[in-house]
Amino acid sequence: MLIYGHRGASAYARQNTVEAYALAIAQGADGVELDVRRSRDGALIIHHDDRPSPDATPFVRLDFREIRSTTPWVPTLDEAWEAVGPEGRLNIEIKNTPGQADYDPTHRVGEAVGRWIASRDTGDRILVSSLNAHTLAAVRRNAPAPTALVVTAWIDPLLAIREAIARGDAAISLSLEATIPDAAKIVEAAGDVDVLVWTVNDPDQAETLADAGVAGIFTDDPPLMIDRLSGRS
Repeated sequence: MLIYGHRGASAYARQNTVEAYALAIAQGADGVELDVRRSRDGALIIHHDDRPSPDATPFVRLDFREIRSTTPWVPTLDEAWEAVGPEGRLNIEIKNTPGQADYDPTHRVGEAVGRWIASRDTGDRILVSSLNAHTLAAVRRNAPAPTALVVTAWIDPLLAIREAIARGDAAISLSLEATIPDAAKIVEAAGDVDVLVWTVNDPDQAETLADAGVAGIFTDDPPLMIDRLSGRS
């Protein structure tokens, strides 16, 4: 079972920073999960929310130069890729949600991420995820990248799996709350579609998911999960 640092090793460092990504890999994580947005001038920047604080200007209304000046800890996708090193994996979650300041119904951020992947030798180390299936389609139009729909806790995971299979997604990203009661059934229904689960910080729950055949988890505490799961067959 793959272990991804959720926004990096966020139990130990500021989340979604180069330091958090590098630390997660140093702690033994297979990769990191991060949140991609765009600046006004089209830079691919990483932050979970659409602005650094509730009263701040949204990133999409600022050029990257202004973002780097006012929030220097906000990395670019290039910087994150460098931070995970030559073997680390990236789960790139694209944020493009209605109601947020940077929502874009034309899915330019998906197209930009696709072009970013197409211009690099990423091998099999990239997975692109999003709550927005149309954004994932924009990625696939620009690069042969594996994709995963992020599914919220109130959506039936079995229904979401059927839709993922129909779209040709490589994986599906499910909440812990929706997965843990019927993990083995969900994995069986998914077939060749990998089941990934967020956010897992309890080692007992991680072990339950591993026993069920879950392909990967996102955790704030990679070394805690690695310590529990190491040595398992």
